[in-house]
Amino acid sequence: MENVDPALIKGLTIGLGAIGPAVGIGLVGAAVVGAVGRNPEMQGKILATAFIMIGLVDAVLAFVLLILFTTG
Repeated sequence: MENVDPALIKGLTIGLGAIGPAVGIGLVGAAVVGAVGRNPEMQGKILATAFIMIGLVDAVLAFVLLILFTTG
């Protein structure tokens, strides 16, 4: 464990940091499909809210990448 390649650490960080947002987007997508299936006339409002939530979930990955590439 003395000489660990920094590229390996960066790759693992990106991979593990992307798991959470991927699961979050999947859960939001499943909830949107269910909500639109139950109430199709509210599709516009449901999708607008879903896009906001997806943006918030993706912010986690953006923070991971920001921290990863700004630190030594």
